[in-house]
Amino acid sequence: MTEIKSNNLSHTETADLTVEFGDRPSMPALDGITDQHRRAGLHLAAIHRMHLQDMNRMGIFLEHLKQGKITAVAFADSINKIELSQNMRMFGTLCGRECQVLNFHHDAEEQMIFPELERQNIDALSKIVERLRQEHLVVHELLKRLEEAADKLINDTSTSNFDEITEIFEQLHKVVKSHFGYEETELREALGKFAPVI
Repeated sequence: MTEIKSNNLSHTETADLTVEFGDRPSMPALDGITDQHRRAGLHLAAIHRMHLQDMNRMGIFLEHLKQGKITAVAFADSINKIELSQNMRMFGTLCGRECQVLNFHHDAEEQMIFPELERQNIDALSKIVERLRQEHLVVHELLKRLEEAADKLINDTSTSNFDEITEIFEQLHKVVKSHFGYEETELREALGKFAPVI
């Protein structure tokens, strides 16, 4: 993928759903940044670590499923209960379908934090926010596919379904780690200065 041209990624091959496309904009150093700003900017990283722990748990559940230690129903249920999955699914406007309720993490980013950052009228910052919005679309498409693959696996534990869910999970994990790292690196100072409460 070279860029996201549409909010509908449903026809994109799983391996092509990546956030490693084109050049990611970078944020120059901001004037007047203090240690307090830098510390406040670390809050997002702490939230991301919790989500990555959930991703690691999903990987363990998937491995247990392959080894026959848990059932496909238990695996699908575990995906639905993991906070990252709930958060991603609940923000329905990004995954292209209406879901149950808005989640805090992406709701805060999309509705409060990103607009606040854009109000600063810093061109580089606005470009980063736009890029992050595009990356959210990729994450949500992969999570949607993971849930669908888990539901499919409940009814058919064939090798092809295991292969499909493994491919989706591994791609999602890779994308989420890259996305979080980029977001934390580029927004740390700006979040601390312009949106210190996450």
